[in-house]
Amino acid sequence: KEETEIKADSIVSGDKLETAQTLAKEETETKADASNLNGVTLYWAKGSQKSAESNGKSGNYGLNFNNRHFPPDARTDCWFCLASPTCEKHLIVTVFDECYVAMPKGAVNEFHSLIVPVEHGGDGAFVTKKLHPEMETVKSKLRTHARTALQKDLFVFERCIQTKGGYHTHVQCIPVEAGSGPTIQSKMLEMSVRSGFQLREITSELSLNALEEDWSAGYFYVEIPLGGGDEYRRFIYRAGDASGNEQGSSRAHVPLQFGREVLAEVLNKPEIGHWKACVVSKENEEELTASFRTSLASLSS
Repeated sequence: KEETEIKADSIVSGDKLETAQTLAKEETETKADASNLNGVTLYWAKGSQKSAESNGKSGNYGLNFNNRHFPPDARTDCWFCLASPTCEKHLIVTVFDECYVAMPKGAVNEFHSLIVPVEHGGDGAFVTKKLHPEMETVKSKLRTHARTALQKDLFVFERCIQTKGGYHTHVQCIPVEAGSGPTIQSKMLEMSVRSGFQLREITSELSLNALEEDWSAGYFYVEIPLGGGDEYRRFIYRAGDASGNEQGSSRAHVPLQFGREVLAEVLNKPEIGHWKACVVSKENEEELTASFRTSLASLSS
């Protein structure tokens, strides 16, 4: 499918814009009524560091991710809806029929991109049948760009698990050094065990939406590059699946920045573990996006 020209007012139809805005407003988090706590005395008990690190399962991965604190986001609308008044359209690289490619805030590197469905929704991009054909085409294009223009492989993952303010699914695509796939895989599996969940390899060639019907509980999906061409290994963790958790409970937690934290440890660069530590100026973002757009378009010329 051919890419369309990027015009903010014509990316989606009026109906889609109205629907996206309505859904974003409905997902704004409301404060719970605390009037029934009048007269209640609360006590705070400090936990021990020794207890938190029992069985060698510290959540810091040796890079002290949890020691860095960032202010909460003030935005209450959906970050990725093109109809949102605060959607940062200057980060958009190119637009297709069902999805668009954009640079993220706080990118890991200058060609880190997101594949984002145009329509708002909490269902994962890889399990939505309507999106699947175009998602695969766009992903393949980004993988080809990484290999031919950058001489790199592409690390792809999606954390499709609901967050407090609602969720608009998106897929992370990060160019990594060619041949680094095995190292990333080893570190990723090690860190998932530390976090209490287990990633399982998908040996079937079927897509996720063909493997299972119901993915409503959420999942973490990853594609590890094997180097050379479009070859990669696939891994999945299905949220709520007790058999995939280290302690057999359904309460395992996939860290919000897990994919980035894996790269942070592989590269020994703790600063890339959280997007807020990598944010640059808007002027810099515009330059990076324009450069990416030109580089990606060169594949078709």
